[in-house]
Amino acid sequence: MIPQFRMLTKVKRLREDKAMRALEAARAAHRKAVERAEALTAEAEESIRTLSARERGLYETILQKVVSMGAVDDVKEQVLQLMTDHQALLDRRDRAWEHAARCEAKVVEARVELRRRQADVEKIVTITDELVQADIAEKTAKEETEIEDLFSRPRKQPGAEVVEGAA
Repeated sequence: MIPQFRMLTKVKRLREDKAMRALEAARAAHRKAVERAEALTAEAEESIRTLSARERGLYETILQKVVSMGAVDDVKEQVLQLMTDHQALLDRRDRAWEHAARCEAKVVEARVELRRRQADVEKIVTITDELVQADIAEKTAKEETEIEDLFSRPRKQPGAEVVEGAA
């Protein structure tokens, strides 16, 4: 039975290793997601800071000049595109932080799974150790009994016969 438990221990350790690799992968994905979200946050902050200046720059091309309605419409379209691009950047930033939160949840799940696998390994190792100790104790007791039996039997003297019923 001990060899089966040792094999089971190997299987449980392989599963524990797999859970460890999954945790490391989840941590790496979370780290990457946070880095991406932070980069997008910095980009969004820069965009927010410079948005009015960029908008004003677009309008300055037509301000205090006589231009056609087509040029005004073009500038309006460029400003609208600027606002759309800015909002798309903010949306990407928000999605990146949501993705980072999902990755963090996966890290927590992977950590829980690893702890569960470690507990399984610990349980099987404990049972195996107890079986090994019980087997050693049993063998030791058997050897002691054999030795005791060997030395506690009356020895036959050469040439002497044991008389039964003689007191």
